[in-house]
Amino acid sequence: MEIDEAPQKVDIAARIVTPGTAITNDPAFMRGHGTFSEHDTIYSSVAGVVERINKLVSVRPLKQRYSGEIGDIIVGRITE
Repeated sequence: MEIDEAPQKVDIAARIVTPGTAITNDPAFMRGHGTFSEHDTIYSSVAGVVERINKLVSVRPLKQRYSGEIGDIIVGRITE
């Protein structure tokens, strides 16, 4: 049984990261929510899943509070 030791390209769109994890140093990518850049490298600022939409890289947090956006439909109950 042979083990292929060739470096494999990792898809940055399907990774779980922790704060401070380097995501990419490719200058073609733009940083989105949940990231910060330092010295031309994009890092995660939250623990979550890396999402890539075209050239935008963001990190979706594993746990977060709901923050409403324009157009969201809210269902609730008035208690007082």
